[in-house]
Amino acid sequence: MKAVGIVTEYNPFHNGHIYHIQQAKKETGADVVVAIMSGNFVQRGEPALFDKWTRTQAALENGVDLVIELPIFYAVQPSHLFAEGAVKLLAALGVKDMVFGSEHADVDFLSLAKQAPSVTQGKESQDKNQTFASAYANLLETETGFKLEDPNDILALGYAKAVVALSADIKLHAIQRVTAGYHDTMFSDTQTIASASAIRLALHKNKLEKIQNVVPDVTLKNVQSMNNTIDFEEKFLPLLKYRLITDTVGQLSQIYQMAEGLEHRLATIAVSEPGPQNYQNFIKSVKSKRYTFARMQRTLLYTLLNVKVDQMQSAMQEPYLRVLGFTDVGQQYLNGIKKTATLPLISKVDQNLTKTNLRLDFKAGKLWQMLANNAGQQQDVARKPIYVASKKQI
Repeated sequence: MKAVGIVTEYNPFHNGHIYHIQQAKKETGADVVVAIMSGNFVQRGEPALFDKWTRTQAALENGVDLVIELPIFYAVQPSHLFAEGAVKLLAALGVKDMVFGSEHADVDFLSLAKQAPSVTQGKESQDKNQTFASAYANLLETETGFKLEDPNDILALGYAKAVVALSADIKLHAIQRVTAGYHDTMFSDTQTIASASAIRLALHKNKLEKIQNVVPDVTLKNVQSMNNTIDFEEKFLPLLKYRLITDTVGQLSQIYQMAEGLEHRLATIAVSEPGPQNYQNFIKSVKSKRYTFARMQRTLLYTLLNVKVDQMQSAMQEPYLRVLGFTDVGQQYLNGIKKTATLPLISKVDQNLTKTNLRLDFKAGKLWQMLANNAGQQQDVARKPIYVASKKQI
């Protein structure tokens, strides 16, 4: 069976994702669509609007055949590590084609990756008044002539660099992003495709009627039930302040991504009076010109989860393939690659796994439950993969 891989967050699943799936199959002639999907937290360091099981169900009902969780130690990372983790999982599954969206689909990202400077060179070129992303983009433009500034292009280059670095036997296919830009916050009533950012904003403003034309029925039903969604900021800040107040500065300095005295600023702001009154203002009060908002959110999430540098490094040395769901076709593909998969396949989580391989994802799942006030619904232990019958081709 020929498989095509896509990397997703589905936060939430919308019509643009359906278009992406359809184009992936059309471009590659694949029999199976494999989605590597972030779990309960997304790359920006925020909890997903719906939990990973709800998003898996939506994907399986709309063209995906197999959903594999991208572990949090890859999912909540800067683009190069996020991309590296996704490519590593696709390669382990024997996927030979990978399709991704791009603002410049005509660019040969594989060739660009071979010319591109390393992350280390990017860090060396960074000054105190610019983010790493800006420094790297400037260096890349100087060396190759390509201006890297669009979110999907950044990930596209990350995927290409990962394929080169891992010597992965994966062919890359870029699909032109259509209709809606990544950062678009508005869409018209006549549009059928909108950005996930615009959809989330509409939901936070409680404009449910606004999204009817841009999401499939399964997402609309989930939104209307509103029993599995999350608006986290109000709950996140007091939990974060508790961690910052009760830990010493020395303990905070050991948190993954904590750097350049950031722990001192965080500890000081946490006890200040009256101090920032909401999460957004808290981040603004501690960030510097060197850090993007997303970088700060990732650091604060790891602070709340108490993820130390050595724990993160250890986890990244032992990736795995956590199966969240499949169709008949996806199950058939899994059965065919069980003996050749180069990473452990996990379809059921027991207490032992929550203390070893899946420790970070288990903690993240519990935190998501707290933020969502959804204590009765386990995210990991004893959860079986979701099964959705494959739709017959007409």
